[in-house]
Amino acid sequence: MLGSDGLVVREVGQWTEEKLFYVRRYIDIFTAGMKAKWPRRVYIDLFAGPGRSVIEGTAREIEGSPLIAATTGFPFTELYLNDNDQRAADALRTRLVRLGVNDATVTSEDCNDAALAARRNLFSGVDANRTLGLAFIDPTGFQIKLSAIEEMTRGLRIDLIITVMTGYLRQFIGSASYQVALDGFFGSNDWRGLLDLRRSGEQLTFRRLLDHYEGKLRGLGYLQVDDHIRILNSKEATIYHLVFASKHSRGADFFKKIRKKRFGGQWSLDLGE
Repeated sequence: MLGSDGLVVREVGQWTEEKLFYVRRYIDIFTAGMKAKWPRRVYIDLFAGPGRSVIEGTAREIEGSPLIAATTGFPFTELYLNDNDQRAADALRTRLVRLGVNDATVTSEDCNDAALAARRNLFSGVDANRTLGLAFIDPTGFQIKLSAIEEMTRGLRIDLIITVMTGYLRQFIGSASYQVALDGFFGSNDWRGLLDLRRSGEQLTFRRLLDHYEGKLRGLGYLQVDDHIRILNSKEATIYHLVFASKHSRGADFFKKIRKKRFGGQWSLDLGE
C-alpha cells in the first residue's frame, strides 16, 4: 500500500513496533558509545524493507530499521541496505534522498548474496581494524544461511541483531518442507538430531533449538550472545526472539543496558530473568 508520503509501505503486526523499540535503543547506544574509538561505524540491513510501515488495522505509520539507523544521533559512516523486493528498495532509496542521506547503498538481492556484497562494499580497500559494524538481520522465516553470516563477518568486528523465528521453529520443525531451509539456517543438518530426541519421547521446544543456533554463532567467534528479549503476539505467544551477538565483552554491556527499559516504559530490575 501507499504511505502518507506517496511511497510504498508495508503492513506489519503491532508487535513490530516493540521489536524496533529495542533495535533503536541498541543503535543509539552502539553509535554513541563507539563514536570516539571507532572512526568508521557501518550499518548493514539485509531485510531493510521500504523504510516505513503501517501497523495492521490502523493508519499509524512507523519508521523502519533503515531510517532509524540513518537518522541516529551519532551517524553511521556508511550504510548498506538491502531488500529483495525491488519496489521496497526503490521506496527506501527515495526516502533516504528526501532525508538528505547520501552515505547509503541500497540494493535488491537475495539476503545471502547481499551479505557478501555488504562485506565487499564496506570493508574492501579500507583498514578493517578501524571499522566497527552493526548488522540487523530480520528475516520473515529462515532465509538467511549461517554460511552467509560467517562469510560476512569473518575476521571483522560486526555486532549482530538477528530475529530468530522461534515460534515458527516450534510450529514447523517437523515439516519436511522446512528441512532444506533449516539446514542452511543452522549451517548443517545436525539440528535434525533434536528431532530424534522428540521421537524418543523427550519434548522438543524452541529453547533447545535456539540454544543450538546460538552455539553456532559462538562457533563464529560471537562469544557474547543475549536472547532475553522475546516478542509476543496478541495472544501472549512467542513470535520471535531478538538475538544480540558480539565478539567483544562491551557488547554484553550494551545488551544489558537496552534491556533495562522495556517497551511501554517499564524498567527492569532483574537482568538475569
